[in-house]
Amino acid sequence: MAESIIKIEGLTKTFGSGATAVTALDNINLDIRQGEIFGIIGLSGAGKSTLVRCMNLLERPTEGKVIVDGMDLTALHEKELRQARQAIGMIFQSFNLLMQRTALDNICFPLELAGVSRKAARERARELLRIVGLEDKEKAYPAQLSGGQQQRVAIARALATNPKVLLCDEATSALDPTTTLSILELLKRLNRDLGVTVVVITHEMKVVEQICHRVVVIDNSRIQEIGTIEEVFRRPKTEAARKLVFPQTEHTVKFSGKGKFLRLAFNGNTTDRPIIAEMVLKCGAPVNIAFADTKVIDGRMVGHMILQMPEEPEIVRKMLSYLDSQNIIYVEER
Repeated sequence: MAESIIKIEGLTKTFGSGATAVTALDNINLDIRQGEIFGIIGLSGAGKSTLVRCMNLLERPTEGKVIVDGMDLTALHEKELRQARQAIGMIFQSFNLLMQRTALDNICFPLELAGVSRKAARERARELLRIVGLEDKEKAYPAQLSGGQQQRVAIARALATNPKVLLCDEATSALDPTTTLSILELLKRLNRDLGVTVVVITHEMKVVEQICHRVVVIDNSRIQEIGTIEEVFRRPKTEAARKLVFPQTEHTVKFSGKGKFLRLAFNGNTTDRPIIAEMVLKCGAPVNIAFADTKVIDGRMVGHMILQMPEEPEIVRKMLSYLDSQNIIYVEER
């Protein structure tokens, strides 16, 4: 098992004081391993963006420690903290590029602040533009670039000081699905080729499914669940994880009758093959579709479905095994 690159111990963040105080994070304990792609997911207002800003002390915790690469950031003076932040790159949803600077000069900016010579900074910036696939855009201004190209420049800028950690705060939320996929592929390649640890903050389950090794679910300012993608999304144990996995609808019918009810989620990773029909044929028993809210987008199924399963335990076992083989997310309805 890889060593920890980020350790968060007893972290609490409170805004305001007295009767108007709001606790954004409550006793967070987290261990992120060197070289992994780690996801932090939760609904809006869960506290995930506050957590990532505490990781580089853009927000100073009210209590607790943030240890990055063995160094307790909360114990550093401002000058020491500025130097330590060079090991932590960050990219944002809104790109945050300087509009009066070219792509090349945007990437040079953190190197200028670090005291790197102009010649060395420009050499490094050109190398990074090549890595993110924009070597022909060095003279382009942000307004001349697409959203995906702007985010690639922002990623290159975040990598300028050779960070060990890259924090991505809703980095793909402003992008279309195709561009999102290309940015996620870039992050995976950077993780593999450069060994940089990537922390992805998002409210989109599909993002962490496509890129992350492990994921933590945050809700009501606290950690609700943590584990591999398989553990958290294929077998959600908490209500917070279930909210993310299964779409919320006004469907409130209470099911009755024999046989368990199973809720299946289709999150765009399944093509429009007749999964349920194939399961019925393979297992030799019918199921009752009690509810369905699915649609096909770009050849992929999204939505969810509730099945009433057969009464025979052995047939149910075979059906669950088939769903597992097809990477279908499911959970038993209560």
